[in-house]
Amino acid sequence: MIKQLFFLTVLLAVTHITISQTVIDRPFAAELSHPELSVESIILYKDSTVCHFTVENKADNGGWFCADRNIYIETPQTRQRYYRTSSRGIPTCPAVHNFSRKGETLSFTLVFPPIPAGLNAINLIEECDKACFHFKGLILNNKLNSDIRTFNQGMDFYAKSDVNQAIECFTRVVEEIPANPTHVYGYAYYHLVMIHHSKGDKLTAGFWLSQLKASALPNKDYFIRMIKRDTGME
Repeated sequence: MIKQLFFLTVLLAVTHITISQTVIDRPFAAELSHPELSVESIILYKDSTVCHFTVENKADNGGWFCADRNIYIETPQTRQRYYRTSSRGIPTCPAVHNFSRKGETLSFTLVFPPIPAGLNAINLIEECDKACFHFKGLILNNKLNSDIRTFNQGMDFYAKSDVNQAIECFTRVVEEIPANPTHVYGYAYYHLVMIHHSKGDKLTAGFWLSQLKASALPNKDYFIRMIKRDTGME
């Protein structure tokens, strides 16, 4: 009986840990200062916000990196700030990590207080005197981040004239449009219309235009005007 109670206690503890966190993998940012610095994941716990980073040394000779004590998460709407509480794997400036070669990477973690539930995006800002980093508009929605990756993949195929693969990617993007959509959904519709129109398939081009018109995209009129401008379709 004691063993059963112990097992149940452990199971409940593991379940609590599982449901009390949200993991956002490789979030996209609307604006970033250091292309060599990547946010690998953001984990939202009830008692903290944990951000994992990777930085790659781009310097031909030497190169260093550190994290200032004054780094904070900012909510875009209210400008409320949540300053870092601890760090792992990275020196606090003015102490630095010195790279030994070009291309070497350093992974580190910054921990912040918990942030309000339901945020769509955050800003992550280093407040310092020199070479400060920032990420603005970091997306806290895995579907949005996944759809942006799919859209970018479609654009790569499109640039290589692999239109069939591009169509597949753009179609996947617009299969389900979430709340608070980004620009990629309108551009996916736009490219679907343009590709089929350029192939002479006006029926399919018209279908995608009608899908755009029927969508709930807040900025769909902008893309409808673009399509009219570039194809004459209405």
